[in-house]
Amino acid sequence: MPRAGIYVSQLRGEAHHEAECRAGNFHPGEPVRLVREPENPYDRNAVAVYDATGQYLAAYVNKQKVRTLAKLIDSGTEIEAISIRGTRSGVGCDQVAVLAASPGVLRHLLSPRPVGAPRPAHER
Repeated sequence: MPRAGIYVSQLRGEAHHEAECRAGNFHPGEPVRLVREPENPYDRNAVAVYDATGQYLAAYVNKQKVRTLAKLIDSGTEIEAISIRGTRSGVGCDQVAVLAASPGVLRHLLSPRPVGAPRPAHER
């Protein structure tokens, strides 16, 4: 999927930010904010994931995916993200995953599909 400009990551560290993760809205489909933390003492490539308000930290992009996303963000590439696994605010939040892409790609992925359109052969 990275060749198509789509990046998916399970987050790491929700247990360290349990109260914030519970307070934020990380329900699937909800927008989230990716915030670079180049001064993070544990990982200079760190990308934090906050809810849409930017107020509540869920956790961090995992180390297998963070380098690519950090380079894109640092280069000025516009990246937007949504939660694809998580919970609404007020609910325990033990696992969050995000999908990130350019605004155009994300808009396409989230756009309505025509009713009755034939399914691709691999889905039949």
